[in-house]
Amino acid sequence: MEKREVIRVHIVDDDPADFLIIDELLQQSARFRFEISHISAWEDARQELIDPQCDLLLLDYFLGKGTARDLLIEARKIHCSVPIVVLTGVESVTLDDEVIELGASDFLPKDGINTALLERTIRHAIQHKRAELALEKMAKRDPLTGLGNRLLFEEILESSLARCKRSGTRLAVLFMDLDRFKEINDSLGHPTGDLLLLLIADRLRSVIRQSDYIARIGGDEFTILIDDLHDAADALSIARKIVQTISLPSAVGGHDLNVSASIGVALFPENGDAPIKLMQKADIALYEAKRLGLNKVQCFTSNLQTQLEKHLHIEKGLRRALEASQFELLLQPKWSLADCKVIGFEALLRWRSENDGLISPQDFIPVAEKTGLIVPVGEWVLRQTLAYLERWNELGLCQYGIAVNVSPLQLKSGQFVDMLQHLLQEMGIAGEGLEVEITEETLLDGYEEDPRVQRDLSRIRELGVKIAIDDFGTGYSSLRYLRQFPADIVKIDKSFVSADQEDLVEPEICRAVVTMAESLGMEVIAEGIETQQQRQQLMDLGCRVGQGYLVSPPVSFDEATRLLLVPAPDKN
Repeated sequence: MEKREVIRVHIVDDDPADFLIIDELLQQSARFRFEISHISAWEDARQELIDPQCDLLLLDYFLGKGTARDLLIEARKIHCSVPIVVLTGVESVTLDDEVIELGASDFLPKDGINTALLERTIRHAIQHKRAELALEKMAKRDPLTGLGNRLLFEEILESSLARCKRSGTRLAVLFMDLDRFKEINDSLGHPTGDLLLLLIADRLRSVIRQSDYIARIGGDEFTILIDDLHDAADALSIARKIVQTISLPSAVGGHDLNVSASIGVALFPENGDAPIKLMQKADIALYEAKRLGLNKVQCFTSNLQTQLEKHLHIEKGLRRALEASQFELLLQPKWSLADCKVIGFEALLRWRSENDGLISPQDFIPVAEKTGLIVPVGEWVLRQTLAYLERWNELGLCQYGIAVNVSPLQLKSGQFVDMLQHLLQEMGIAGEGLEVEITEETLLDGYEEDPRVQRDLSRIRELGVKIAIDDFGTGYSSLRYLRQFPADIVKIDKSFVSADQEDLVEPEICRAVVTMAESLGMEVIAEGIETQQQRQQLMDLGCRVGQGYLVSPPVSFDEATRLLLVPAPDKN
């Protein structure tokens, strides 16, 4: 006798007579052997959605006081992996459309149902569901490593949380990234970086259990779901084992690499009961682990909870600040080293909160960048800067320009250049009065990872706006990349200029930057000049423009205007 394929069907129906009819019809199938179970209660059906033990659910539309609609909504919410066919004794086109729209594979009226129809409907529903899951799996996979992506990880985490809540078990979410991966990419190239990521993915697979799950959510960032934990010590033990495995010698693309990783850990139920909360807290713990050094593992703690609450408080305040105009724009003078005369300014954002007073940019800028609020905040800065330039033009001070700092997220949003062009035209300001300061790291990332950033930088210069590379020398492979950048100005980072001493901190680095910039036809500006000795040494190296408290701290717009109308005496 030919062996028939086994199909497990769970029938959800509170009428025993209807169950017996369907059971009898399915048992008459000559092609398949149906293993059938009966579910009569709504809560039992809901638990079956969470952890299905069948190939298909046959669901009566009316179940007690509820309907199939409720269960279909629940199935969609938790991404139920088995198909659902809805049965009803009421033939209705409206019901048919409704259940299909909610995710049912098919809708069958009980009148006229027979073995052949049931058999064909079940087979097609299972085949279609498998094809749907296969396509979904392809769309939710990282193309390089074959691991899941962020979307798939979040779905699996949500399902695991539902199961843990039902069974009273625990789980952990681990956020991991590689230490100094960018340096490997920049120095050895992306092909070598990709080979390293493949090696790391294989090592992660070798460490975790089959019941756990790994995803690559971007760049060198990985997430790991550790399911069915006994206690927090288990999660830390697995995280440390991962770190040890990652740090083994790595021969990649003909190079012997020393690789290390940092991991942040968040636990259910201690640190939250929703995917977004656990992932957010694991990410915060990772940030703390990286702050502590290389090869570190950090659990989310009460201290980090305090930081998170501060982050959320600042985020909420930033949204109010945008509505209530709580921002201020100070101007840091740029001046000629030869005579200390002001020749331009850099715009510096300040936030004076109604409740918390003056909040440091070091506190609120990272929050603005992480939440995306930096885009509207950056637009406010640009509008205010152009309003200052417009006022100076009216006073005949059109020879003075202002530089604004632009965040990587502003560029990556893809809207910055269009906004800049629109504002220049709207306010009738020439682009030559404006400078855009972009950190060296932004330029490196933009050129390597996003061709649109390259195009946008070229478009900025076409508007007449100058581009300055800020924090120069603090990044990696600076000399190799500088020639590619469409930049007009290089700013020597203040860490190379001033500290608690009279002389330059790093005179040789300053000399190298000046020499290199001059060979490329770029202007050099030294930041953080505090003493006459630093000023003189920079002039001896050929630097002509500086910023720093030697001449002036940041000032208000009115004070800056007075400086231009009534110049301060020479500080020679």
